[in-house]
Amino acid sequence: MIRDLALAAKASCSLEDQESLVPLVLQLKKLSELVSKQGILGLENELLQIKDSFLNLGIQLIIDKVEPENIKDILDSDIYYNQSNGRELLKKIIIREGLLRIQAGDTSRNVLICTKVFLAKVDDGAFRNP
Repeated sequence: MIRDLALAAKASCSLEDQESLVPLVLQLKKLSELVSKQGILGLENELLQIKDSFLNLGIQLIIDKVEPENIKDILDSDIYYNQSNGRELLKKIIIREGLLRIQAGDTSRNVLICTKVFLAKVDDGAFRNP
């Protein structure tokens, strides 16, 4: 998990912005469920539907069995060196955390817990699947 106060300050955003990222957290949870049922290669079928380039890149790296430390370095480089702020930066941080946990084989519940923590302003009820 990224623990950088300056980065956290740059990722600060409104309740509305945080609420708009709830579907992303739920998507990461679903991807984790898919991996637990079908394995990592089950993610291949999801790539065409994922329009976010950062998420797509991370999934491709996982499918290609890139070492976790290398994936972390690649995603961190994008986070630190591309000029993202606010909602966009927070989105990348959540994606990074979720993907690293999926690759590590964490349960979908743990993926949910460890990604929704970044959306502290959002009520827990928002994370219940519709």
